[in-house]
Amino acid sequence: MLSSVLPQRSVPPALPLLCAGVAVVFVAALCLGAQDYGPGLLWQALVARDPKDLAQAVVVEMRLPRALAALMIGAALAVSGLMMQALTRNPLVDPGLTGVNAGAALAVVAGLWFLGPMGSAATAAFALSGAAAAAVLVRLLAGSGGGTLRLPLAGAAFASLCLSVVSFVVLMNPEARNLYRFWMVGSLALADTGRLAALAPLGLAGICLGLAVSRQVESLMLGEDLGAALGLHPGRVLSLALAAIAMTAGAAVAIAGPVGFIGLIAPHLARRLASGAGLGATMLLACPLGAGLTLLADIAGRWLMRPAELPLGIVLAMIGAPVFMLLIRSILRKED
Repeated sequence: MLSSVLPQRSVPPALPLLCAGVAVVFVAALCLGAQDYGPGLLWQALVARDPKDLAQAVVVEMRLPRALAALMIGAALAVSGLMMQALTRNPLVDPGLTGVNAGAALAVVAGLWFLGPMGSAATAAFALSGAAAAAVLVRLLAGSGGGTLRLPLAGAAFASLCLSVVSFVVLMNPEARNLYRFWMVGSLALADTGRLAALAPLGLAGICLGLAVSRQVESLMLGEDLGAALGLHPGRVLSLALAAIAMTAGAAVAIAGPVGFIGLIAPHLARRLASGAGLGATMLLACPLGAGLTLLADIAGRWLMRPAELPLGIVLAMIGAPVFMLLIRSILRKED
């Protein structure tokens, strides 16, 4: 019955071009940094690496995991942001409104309070656990129907509680404050192959789940009553969509900290390119857009301030805040 109501999913025409653009930016991310390297050295590092060559070691051991992490984080946040905006029917929300970022922050701070300084793997594990717990609790707070208003309200309430506890802990524990401040900024500096291998499958699974439930979410956007009349179970669809958001945003937060604005900007760009296509097609466009934007922001942070670097979260905030204001202005003009 749903197939007769919703448009069939197809590959958007702009998708191959976007993927080609991301591939170019990915190569640039491997070449540019505190020290620029040419395509010849890059080819040697990837195909016939010399273990004694320091430049090749920088490309393979530092820049390659970082660039792959940027790809995964950007695509995951773009999908989670688009899903969150579809569920709430609000183009100005991002995945943080589910409480995932706040739950991850609380878990990291709790780990620092009880265990002291932690390694990158332990920090990622605490962040992922906190994000998952936040998603479950927000879903329970939202109630059986979930819906347009309950989910963001439940997420905002839970996030407010978590951040209040976080503020108390970091004020009481100076050591936790210093470590938490570095994590909270959001950075790819600690991205490594081990963390990426552990968390990338979770992010990819969340993207696949988001694509799988996109048609059901699309019909739910018509209203819970109409969705139920079409044979949907609104509570089940909401749970699956929130699981996709938690998996994608949770994996991203666990790798790089609470990186913002990608989940807000990429969905808007994807909708413009999709030209009225369905949620699934828009999601396919959002993946390379989010990945490309994250790679570009990381390149800018490393290249413009070299030999130092600006963390990814700061670069995205500097770019995203003006874009967010422009989006608000555009939406208000349409309403007038």
